[in-house]
Amino acid sequence: MTDIAARAGVSRMAVSAVLMGTGNGRIGVSAQTADRIRQIAEELGYRPNAAAQQLAGKRSGVIAVVAHDWKNFLAQRVLTWLHEAAEKQGFRVLATRALDTLEPIEQLMRDARSGWVDGVVYLAHENEPQWPAVTDLLRQISNVVTVVGDLRIPGVTGVVSDVASGARASIAHLQSRGRKHPVLITEELETPSIRSRIDAYCQAAAECGVQFQLSDVHQETRGWMVSDPAFYPRFDELARSIVGEWRGDSVLCDTDFTAVGLLRAFRRLGLSVPDDVSVIGWGDLQFAAVFDPRITTVTHQLSELLTHVVAKLHRQIETDSGAGEIELVETTLVVRETS
Repeated sequence: MTDIAARAGVSRMAVSAVLMGTGNGRIGVSAQTADRIRQIAEELGYRPNAAAQQLAGKRSGVIAVVAHDWKNFLAQRVLTWLHEAAEKQGFRVLATRALDTLEPIEQLMRDARSGWVDGVVYLAHENEPQWPAVTDLLRQISNVVTVVGDLRIPGVTGVVSDVASGARASIAHLQSRGRKHPVLITEELETPSIRSRIDAYCQAAAECGVQFQLSDVHQETRGWMVSDPAFYPRFDELARSIVGEWRGDSVLCDTDFTAVGLLRAFRRLGLSVPDDVSVIGWGDLQFAAVFDPRITTVTHQLSELLTHVVAKLHRQIETDSGAGEIELVETTLVVRETS
């Protein structure tokens, strides 16, 4: 700033007033001089020092996002879209992971209090075991938004994927294709998300005249590795049960990974998809659009969802308002070749 002041022929305080907003309006700088200062700053490659701004009581421009683990495909896509949405609002993103400890969240709380981060995005997906303890912690952060998982904390903003909309669309689509008896394959039954999906499947099936009830929900595939040939026999046996013992003409899968495992199993058994059996995945992961056959699946509309997250966080940071709002973002069915 001293270099800029010398070249512009003004005081360092005038430069600070223009570039940093200091002086509380007491330092008068004409519009022409202010433009000159900004032009020289650009020519010299001046960038504000974030640490110095924080010491002066200004925002850090950083929002933190915490997930269970960034190896998860959905978490990686969330991070990608969060970066894009955050950059449009002038934020940078700091990513961390919770794994099986609350320490990273506790550290983010300290960072938020000290001004090193302006706000926190909590990716609730796959973090369900931590939810009871996390609930108390997140209430202590002034600017926080939970996302994807259906974690609704009184007083804490949340942007929730409405899984029911995607589930209803899946049943309606199968009915339109003449399918009468779908079965659901899931590795877990404990989370609010899968319970909401099951309720929506059952309700939509009753409305559409499709046979689907709780007895058509089968908990399988926990710990199964789609990429490991050692698990192929398990997927083959599961595929036989679907079309044989359970008389299913279509499969609703808890994830796109489960869909891939079953698609390959049906192929090994000589069954045609979708002629003999239809398959619908969940998540719209990167490979769903390029797998052969391309997978019909439900998407979380992450671009729209993360745009809402950043907008809500920005509003809280700038205006100290909007905390506690819950917004539902519909999940939608992407119809491809497997149904």
